Amino acid sequence: MAGAIEWQSGDFSAAQALARTAGRPLFLYWGAGWCPPCNRVKSEIFSRDEFAVRLRGLVPFWLDGDAPGAQALAAQLKLRSYPTLVLFAPDGSEITRLPCELDGELFIAALDAALAATHSAAQSLQAALDGSRILDAAEWTLLSHYSWDTDEGVLLAGRAPGATLTALAQAAAPVAPDAAIRLRLLSLLFPAAEAAPAAAGTATTAHAGAAALATAASVAELLLGVCRDARLARANMDIFGNSGAQLLKLAGAAQPGLAGALAQAAQAWADDMWLSVPDRLTAVRLQMRMARFGHAAAGLPELVRARVAEALAAVDDAYERHTLVNTAVSALNDAGLPAEADALLQAELAHSHSPYYFMLSLASSAKRRGDAAGMLSWYEQAWRAAAGSATRLQWGVTYLISLLDNSPGDSPRIEDAAAGLLADLSATADAFRQRNLAQVRRLAAKLSGTPHAPALQQALHPAL
Repeated sequence: MAGAIEWQSGDFSAAQALARTAGRPLFLYWGAGWCPPCNRVKSEIFSRDEFAVRLRGLVPFWLDGDAPGAQALAAQLKLRSYPTLVLFAPDGSEITRLPCELDGELFIAALDAALAATHSAAQSLQAALDGSRILDAAEWTLLSHYSWDTDEGVLLAGRAPGATLTALAQAAAPVAPDAAIRLRLLSLLFPAAEAAPAAAGTATTAHAGAAALATAASVAELLLGVCRDARLARANMDIFGNSGAQLLKLAGAAQPGLAGALAQAAQAWADDMWLSVPDRLTAVRLQMRMARFGHAAAGLPELVRARVAEALAAVDDAYERHTLVNTAVSALNDAGLPAEADALLQAELAHSHSPYYFMLSLASSAKRRGDAAGMLSWYEQAWRAAAGSATRLQWGVTYLISLLDNSPGDSPRIEDAAAGLLADLSATADAFRQRNLAQVRRLAAKLSGTPHAPALQQALHPAL
């Protein structure tokens, strides 16, 4: 973590007491050492001087997913996805959850808006939905930069996210058009399954957007308008970089022209020296992905190869390199260069602070090739190399389930893995909480009714 920040860890109650006594907000970071987005947050946001300056007026708390009791505390605080960034008021109430995908400059602006907020995100949401008062532009900014994908029911409380975001976008439009556009873009990322069923005799919409009424033409018009506005496109670069392909799938016949417009915006980001190296490479990857939607550009695979090499040569910080390698592997695979992606992963194993994460990527690559033996070998290596109680438990579950699916007759190997996983389970104080619980439930369901690993099945029984 950034040396300029005096992170609290361990006793969250003590950190809350300090915040309350000092009258300072509490900033919580929940993550794991192997997680690429977490490493991006550390290198892109936490390392910034302006971030460290702001945290001097807060109580910074770092909750590592592998720390003793971390999964139990995460369940209490409704944290699941790595990373999750939460800002609490001095009294312990939650102000907002901040999106980790923003680049450093935009994140600082979003943090400033949250620190200056006169209402929490929950209060602003409630007022926006029930019409009890008019929200000002600052409140709309707070809601548009809320991390809806890590909400875990804190704000949504059972509401359908896509429909909620669509309603917010409509309400924000007259007061805060930029916030309205971001909310509308975010609404499109939630599945159509939450929308009302189609009328009898009509086809169910194939959109992945939030509302069945969102037509391909209206989506295309929205996306094209944003892509052609350099300022708006840059403000939503995180959405396009991570989900540009998902958005284009909603645009119907307009996809080729829209792909060209988004590729042009991505090219500008790829050449923006103010952006971090991983974020510039994400933009290159986005250019490559636009080729799937009709964007015709010669030499894209060669461009990806050259930009990956250039980026790797420029970065040696452990956190930044970890997320960079993950992005580079994705870009090389998108460019049709899987052998080069695998070579990069294997070369990085000796240098990475979390090589077991890249072993999982190698397992996924072997699976795509149809190499079941190679897949199982990499899953096993990842588990045996993994550090941290939660990580070992989750990696071990992945390995054992893959064994059961792909080599069900290999009883010695299955029993050996089960014995090792039973030891990991016994060594984990919060094995049946939060992310751990989700994994052990998967394994318990897979083992149930089989003759394998009776001792492990008995230990997993509370998860059923």
